[in-house]
Amino acid sequence: MPQKRARNITRRKFLKAAGTLSVAAATVGGIDAFLIEPRWIQITSPQVPIPDLPPAWDGVTLAHLSDFHVGRLVGLDLLRKLVRMANHAKPDLIAITGDFVSRLDAITESLANVLGQLHAPEGVFATVGNHDYWTDIAEVRTLLRSSDIKILTNTRRILSRGSQELCIAGVDDLTDGRPDLASALGDVGSHIPRVLLAHNPDYAESMPAQPRVDLMLCGHTHGGQVNIPLLGPPLTPIRHKRYAAGLVAGPHCKVYVTRGLGMVGIPVRFNCRPELALITLRRG
Repeated sequence: MPQKRARNITRRKFLKAAGTLSVAAATVGGIDAFLIEPRWIQITSPQVPIPDLPPAWDGVTLAHLSDFHVGRLVGLDLLRKLVRMANHAKPDLIAITGDFVSRLDAITESLANVLGQLHAPEGVFATVGNHDYWTDIAEVRTLLRSSDIKILTNTRRILSRGSQELCIAGVDDLTDGRPDLASALGDVGSHIPRVLLAHNPDYAESMPAQPRVDLMLCGHTHGGQVNIPLLGPPLTPIRHKRYAAGLVAGPHCKVYVTRGLGMVGIPVRFNCRPELALITLRRG
């Protein structure tokens, strides 16, 4: 009997300790998810090989930003922090893959001034996302033009270093726009490497095999905002869940999906920090 009583006491102590740890873990997790991670921007540094990348463009860096969602959950202070980090990294060019705002009243001169502080020698380029359409696509485009951001909607720019060229292109949003890859890349020389901006990574599954794309940059998913260890994100706004975040091999090209900056729904991120991706292109 004494041994049984001792076991029961030990069991009760264990359960009490486990309960205390669970409460503590939940508290710490809640503090992290609501107060720490949403403002804790992570710099990632993926290196992506591109076949036949000209030597002049070997090592070029692209700062990939996305999903600012300025509005109720994301203020200008957090965007200013991202802009400072991006400029400090001194990328060769900056690519933004849409969802600038989540509310019409977020489209302000102050926002234009913050975006206008982004600088890169080869330029700042962007495509738009579904939330830009839901807010006011005409106003968003006016905002970008006033910030000296070059809008790539089914079009491209050819960048040159001497006689060696790189194409940066963009397509319209998959769900609310009309993406047209042929208009974006149809007459680009086959020898020119192509980087394509597209907000929604599901486009990788529906895009045609031609014209060729070497690397597609996307956002939209936020990485799911919550990423459960061993299980992954329980909710993502895409059909093809493998494009939740990071570098993925699509049917026709490599796809890099950034976790972006902002949030929708509830102001939470867990095991899924906001991301500034500094992508380096290498000769494949």
